[in-house]
Amino acid sequence: MLHAAALLSGLLVLWILVTQRASSPQDWIIAGVAVVACVIVALRFGGASRAFIRAPRLFALNVARAGAVVRGTLSTLRAAISADVTMKPALVRVRSRAHGVAERASFANMISATPGMAVVETDADGLLVHVINEDSIDAADLGRLEDMAAGGGRR
Repeated sequence: MLHAAALLSGLLVLWILVTQRASSPQDWIIAGVAVVACVIVALRFGGASRAFIRAPRLFALNVARAGAVVRGTLSTLRAAISADVTMKPALVRVRSRAHGVAERASFANMISATPGMAVVETDADGLLVHVINEDSIDAADLGRLEDMAAGGGRR
């Protein structure tokens, strides 16, 4: 995703520097159209990966999960402040159905963004995840999260 942002912003700055025209909204629109045209050409000839195409969908997924992440953060903080000794930290093996490296990386990123969970290791079979409370892990929720990260929410 950083490469995609760098490509777009770099091309936009380059266009503005080369043309020396940035005084009107029309100049910015023309620069934006030129940047999009360059990105389309780069996509067509292999200059950009599939991760560039998936970036907007993953950004939308992160925004959609923001409420759940905040609720999880608050519950984790509440448990830490109250010195809740009923938690059962553990290392959990999560099998992944994702075939590509980018899909597994997206899934690992979504798990690590969840409060109380952190991906420790990834391999071809799945992920090793450290969880604060082993009893709170729901395999169905993880499966839905993987489907959303890999395919945009197909079920």
